[in-house]
Amino acid sequence: MGMQGNLLDMAIADLIQHNCQDRKTAQLKIEHSGRQAILYFEEGNISHAILGNQMGEDVIYEILKWEEGTFDLETGIKPPRTSITRSWPGLLMEGARRLDEAEHAASLIPSKQNDHEEAHTMVNLNDMLKEMSGEVTGYISASLVGVDGLILASDISNSAEDQEAFGAQMTTLLKLVNASVEKLGAGIVEDNLTTTENAYLLMRLLPDKQYFLILTVNRKTGNLGNMRLITKIYSERFSKAMTL
Repeated sequence: MGMQGNLLDMAIADLIQHNCQDRKTAQLKIEHSGRQAILYFEEGNISHAILGNQMGEDVIYEILKWEEGTFDLETGIKPPRTSITRSWPGLLMEGARRLDEAEHAASLIPSKQNDHEEAHTMVNLNDMLKEMSGEVTGYISASLVGVDGLILASDISNSAEDQEAFGAQMTTLLKLVNASVEKLGAGIVEDNLTTTENAYLLMRLLPDKQYFLILTVNRKTGNLGNMRLITKIYSERFSKAMTL
């Protein structure tokens, strides 16, 4: 059983997710501008990928840039070898991170007149986070992050290195959600909720879409309505503060 289609209708990231979640054993050929990539799926993951003389993870990171082309999926074909061991979510997150760096998203951060003004702004943003924390039931932590993954303000006690990794990972997750929703034609994402055994984690984009708030609350004592209301109010306040 096979399937053919166009990348304009189904992005490569969506193809990967669909085949891995269905735990298919299959071969996926993707054509783009005269180049052909071949991916092999087995037991819920990508186990092998080829693009010209390349093979392995780097092939995935390369083809995630492709927005146009065609694909041809044929099930029942096993991989000839194993060149990829990373899980498919890990591949997509790393691929999104590399795409973000390639687009030089850091240039989206507003320029400051001088170091003193930047330091003053950072202090104000952190003060606003602390003010927000007092209005959230079950509050655990909050951060203000740019779409480049850099944290502008944070109320997290982790090390700077851990915070940097957290910002990059949450940005990658939000970008993947945005890309999937855009493909579905479901409109603009206002927020994204992750529910765990112990907590709610809500990400809300600021009006300019270049920054987003991350709010984490205790699942037992927190309230989703309260989270959404407070993040909506403060997303507008943060946006205004950064344009002054």
